[in-house]
Amino acid sequence: MAFRNVVFAAIAAATLAGGFGIQAQAQTDRDGQQRWINIVNRSGVTIREFYMTDVDTRGWGDDRLGQEVVEPGDSLRVVPTPRQRARGYCQYDMKVVFANDRSVERRGVNLCQTTNLVCTSTGSCRVN
Repeated sequence: MAFRNVVFAAIAAATLAGGFGIQAQAQTDRDGQQRWINIVNRSGVTIREFYMTDVDTRGWGDDRLGQEVVEPGDSLRVVPTPRQRARGYCQYDMKVVFANDRSVERRGVNLCQTTNLVCTSTGSCRVN
């Protein structure tokens, strides 16, 4: 009986892992574009806030990290809100705020062609 439970648990774990792998892959929007950005923190300071809005929206809106942070050496994938995705924009403005209150803004980042926003210091974040 214990052996069956172990086998069942192993099969369930493999199934779940496969399911998470599918979800972790980029999802395509209705127009076939993949819109997301990996925030990669290669600086020595924690990223405390991240704002992302399409280029035609005024203001930054809500902090997209919420209670999360991006520690040095870590990365985090952020996707536009469902409303932003439904509007079909590729061009987004982004603002990164570090724990030391320094910030970096990137304007007109094309999420349909870019996958990473790499912050190497509290004064420099580049897209690639």
